[in-house]
Amino acid sequence: MKRLILFEFIIIFLATTFESDTPPGWYQQTLPVNKIINDIFFIDTSNGWAVTTGGTNFTDTAYIFYTTNGGNNWLIQKTGIEKLDAIQFLDNNNGYAVGKLFTTTNLSIYKTTNGGVNWQGLNNITGVGPTDLFFVNKDTGWICDNEGTFGAGLQKTTNGGLSWFQQLDRTFKPTKLFFLNKDTGWVGTNEPNGRLFRTTNSGVNWDLQYTISTAFISIFFINGKNGWIRAGGTNGVQYTTDGGFIWSNAQGTLAGYDIKFENDSVGISGSVPNIAKSTDGGKTWGNQITPPNTYLSVFALKGDTLNGWAGTYNFIKTTDGGGTINYLGIQQTSSEIPTNYKLHQNYPNPFNPVTNIIYELKVKKFVKLEVFDITGREIIDLVNLEQQAGTYKVDWNAGSLPSGVYFYSLIIDGITVDTKKMVLIK
Repeated sequence: MKRLILFEFIIIFLATTFESDTPPGWYQQTLPVNKIINDIFFIDTSNGWAVTTGGTNFTDTAYIFYTTNGGNNWLIQKTGIEKLDAIQFLDNNNGYAVGKLFTTTNLSIYKTTNGGVNWQGLNNITGVGPTDLFFVNKDTGWICDNEGTFGAGLQKTTNGGLSWFQQLDRTFKPTKLFFLNKDTGWVGTNEPNGRLFRTTNSGVNWDLQYTISTAFISIFFINGKNGWIRAGGTNGVQYTTDGGFIWSNAQGTLAGYDIKFENDSVGISGSVPNIAKSTDGGKTWGNQITPPNTYLSVFALKGDTLNGWAGTYNFIKTTDGGGTINYLGIQQTSSEIPTNYKLHQNYPNPFNPVTNIIYELKVKKFVKLEVFDITGREIIDLVNLEQQAGTYKVDWNAGSLPSGVYFYSLIIDGITVDTKKMVLIK
């Protein structure tokens, strides 16, 4: 009897002690071959794929990798003398990949109906890439090629890639795609200014929504209202809450090389040299600690705020949401414990366009520092995280906003402690 009890105790101890052997935050995973990762796609926490570039010559090899255990182990499913840019799966069986063949003037378009065990080459389209794709079901999807002289433009299929027809020609230089369903989608271009077009009739017509100075790098919508974009250069993330008609600049780290949101509040983005994360709908971005490298591709599952993957020259994963978010412009100026909560007047005031705000916390609490305009419309959450007791200073650049009167509130655990007025004069 004593031996039985001891045995049960050992089993319980081992089960609780080794319940999870994954490290906290973002940690490195290993692919079979060290290659540049161009795209990542998971259909659940276990099954996922990654595609790589084959370099820029006629002898280098691109790969499609596959995992059944969340990325702990990867198998090689396909190799080719080409450059693979994008991959997407509709379910466990049906998936597509697209890239550029080095040996011809054609794009390489592949389809699988058995989870990637076999990949069928589809009718290749003349083009030179780089490319993107988006399928809304196993039959209907789009690919694009952003080269303006010999590119394929924007092409659509309704029969699983057996045939394609053009919806935008190569002069638009379509770069990035995102669709909510078979009718509603967006395409970002590079011509040379980046332009964002929206369709509500499956690509028959495309309406110009927005123009920016450089080519689009990423587009992501979580629903018909909330979306995020990033263009090149020093353009950071921009967000919309009305379906793409009005866009606002996000604050914080220069995120946005690839954007994925788990819900309308929490999202991750590629950045250098860490992963960027937002918890306020993409209005504010901070960095998470990662093995330092360049991470231009990310993936997050809708509704799952814990699991995420990222990679370019390195491949990493998190199972706990990635850990602490470090926001640019937020400094703890003193760890001495204040006697109360206090919101200071911003300085300078009036300001143009940078000011700083100091606040004090007497105990560890969840803090929001919210800015809104004279009509009461929220502009940005400068702080949206749990903080230790102490004194903090936040720098805010209002360069994208017009002159006027603005207000800011210190909110502790959902209760507004104080609100003050500030004046922006340009």
